[in-house]
Amino acid sequence: MTMNSHYQTASFYVSSGTGNSLKVSGWMQQIAESQGIKTQRQLIDKHFQEQEIADSEENLVCIFMPTHGFTAPWSVMKFTFRLSRVRKTHAAVVATQGRLQFGKYFIPGLSASSTFIISLILALKGYRIRGVQSINMPSNWMALHSGQKQANIQRIIKKAQIPSEQFIIKILSGKRGWFSILNGVELILGLLLLPISIGYMIYGKEGLAKLFFVNHRCNGCGLCADYCPNAAILMSGKKQKYPFWTFKCESCMRCMAFCPEKAIEIHQPAAYFIFHLSSFATFFIILKFIETHLGIDFQCRDSSLFRFVHYIYYLGVWFLYSILVFRLTRIPIINRIFNYTTLTVFYRRYQEPTTSLRDFNNRE
Repeated sequence: MTMNSHYQTASFYVSSGTGNSLKVSGWMQQIAESQGIKTQRQLIDKHFQEQEIADSEENLVCIFMPTHGFTAPWSVMKFTFRLSRVRKTHAAVVATQGRLQFGKYFIPGLSASSTFIISLILALKGYRIRGVQSINMPSNWMALHSGQKQANIQRIIKKAQIPSEQFIIKILSGKRGWFSILNGVELILGLLLLPISIGYMIYGKEGLAKLFFVNHRCNGCGLCADYCPNAAILMSGKKQKYPFWTFKCESCMRCMAFCPEKAIEIHQPAAYFIFHLSSFATFFIILKFIETHLGIDFQCRDSSLFRFVHYIYYLGVWFLYSILVFRLTRIPIINRIFNYTTLTVFYRRYQEPTTSLRDFNNRE
């Protein structure tokens, strides 16, 4: 493949949980290197070391990430805000989105506002945005569904490689990758779904962080904590330590995907109950009970203070739930009950087939 490249250097910054974004960045990096471009690839994680970015039109910055809640992960937003300010450097943004296959039918994912949010932050930092692209990779959200069959995974990944390579070829040749039907649809849906994305960032992300527990197969090896990109897992316990998920968790599913014992689970029935317990509706009922039986009149239900108090209540419910589950599941009989009343015990785990935990150590 021969083309006239517009760039001399390219920096690829990658956020990846189970390897999808890492795989896509690898395809694009290979194309860039085949054109003689000097590239580097770094993971957006707890080990990232900040560095100065060359302010030049011959330098390209690419950000790769999964889609969370129809938008960009909070960790990627924070990372982008911390990037060096520039005036000339070009940039591109790529988001992977979860695709499912049922028989002959492919159900595409939806990155919505993710690429546009990161592009906006980059533009405010002075970067010249050359294009955005959404890539359908196998869905990895094992909290909701089982991993796909291997044959389906291979088909989805094979279909993803072509648009990935076409996009980076266009960008490297100096063209723009903005105007496409896909980007138009993503932008419109991103704006329509923005309230849901905001709700996810404020509420959903925090609740999802507390869904995990470990079954009786956990041996306390600590791999999940060592490889958590956001340092969200603490190993806790006196005689033997077990993982405890903090609010830093972004449900990237790396821990669940790569656990060698398949010990990490999510208990859907308990999660359903706790989501209702922490809701506005339940909070109103509790306040009404207090008003009726204790004679306290709450007159600020439509105020920001009331919403703030509910948010504290929401976080408190999830924190107490996670503490309770952590301690109760140390009791063997309760652990077994949790284990056999969750759907994840039957689910296939998903990780990008060519990705291993060692790949998350790479600093190229």
